[in-house]
Amino acid sequence: MYKLHIDRDLGKNLFGDASKEIRDWIVNAIASIVIVDGVIEKHEFVALQEAIELLESRDEVHDLMKKVKERDLYEVKDIKMELELAIKVFFYLAAIAVIDGNLKKSEKELLNACGECLGLEDDLIRAVTRWSVNQMEINRKLRQDLKSSNNDRDRIIDDLILMA
Repeated sequence: MYKLHIDRDLGKNLFGDASKEIRDWIVNAIASIVIVDGVIEKHEFVALQEAIELLESRDEVHDLMKKVKERDLYEVKDIKMELELAIKVFFYLAAIAVIDGNLKKSEKELLNACGECLGLEDDLIRAVTRWSVNQMEINRKLRQDLKSSNNDRDRIIDDLILMA
């Protein structure tokens, strides 16, 4: 699939200073996005690791992993935070939603619900969702281009070896 390098500064430093209520909301939203489609891709574990780093105790980590294992969705509820932080959180969630190279209907619906719970305007939610799909397409093309480039390299090496 795709490699998502979640910005650790964004995940840890930005969210780490948020209130416990906000951090818990972010953790729950991440976990819900990861499990909403019923399949946990290996790349989604990166997102879960980021979520775990926002938790304060082993009990919280255990509870989170139990819910993930049981595919028990958290109910995403309204949360109040500064608009700038809400936008950054939403971009972060949007990146996670497409980490597996698809934006499934269930993921899109949950992402939209998260945006609404963050108090974001519909136009912004649509724009960020479009951005995430565009990023997914860029990643897909990059993967294809890298594969093609590697094949070209191998062909050149093979040709050089045959000439020697």
